[in-house]
Amino acid sequence: MWNWLLHTTSGQWTRIAIGASIFIALAVVDLRRNGQRATRWREYLLLLVAVATAVFYGVINDQLTCTISWEYFYYGKEIYKVVGPETPPADWPFRWEVAKVGIMATWSVGLILGVILLVANNPIKNWPRLSYRTLLRCLITIVLISITFGIIGGLLGYQGFLTNLSPDFQDMTRANVFRPKNFICTWGIHLGGYVGGIVGTITCALWMICKRANLKFQPQATASGDVGVSNAPSRK
Repeated sequence: MWNWLLHTTSGQWTRIAIGASIFIALAVVDLRRNGQRATRWREYLLLLVAVATAVFYGVINDQLTCTISWEYFYYGKEIYKVVGPETPPADWPFRWEVAKVGIMATWSVGLILGVILLVANNPIKNWPRLSYRTLLRCLITIVLISITFGIIGGLLGYQGFLTNLSPDFQDMTRANVFRPKNFICTWGIHLGGYVGGIVGTITCALWMICKRANLKFQPQATASGDVGVSNAPSRK
């Protein structure tokens, strides 16, 4: 049972469903207790948007990169075990499995990203909170930074600058199998995307903290209805 829950695709979907159910239940309880003052549903909605954004990015990214190197997914992600030994594999069954790889790899990243943004915006005495619109803009910024780093990583991989990072890449290049430039290019895009996500998240979190610290000494910003400041009450 535990092996199925932790190490299978269906088990992972079950964990996602359980987690979503818990968040929905907490949001409903908060709404019933606090009415218009409830804030949890907004926080959970942001988490949902962050997860959806990360999944969308992951699926599109993988659909593009599997066009560059189907070998990366077929052999590197062992999709051949699902779609069979035909090489190159049939297009749509293969792309569907690639999409599933993208979903499984990114939903948890999106959840962590959303949590970090919420923590950076957590209620602190005398510190105004930023609006959820501002948090959404931060989310878009993180995606753009990830794309930029992904492009850089892909170019570095294709030009051979990442080959020495793995003995497998070196052997692949010497033997000229699996179209090594394309394979390493795809790996570089994925690596760059993750690095960009980390850099973007840290950058946005620090910017949010600095922004809130500056607004602390500008009470007129809140009074004037600044769109960058949330009017949601801080819960103690």
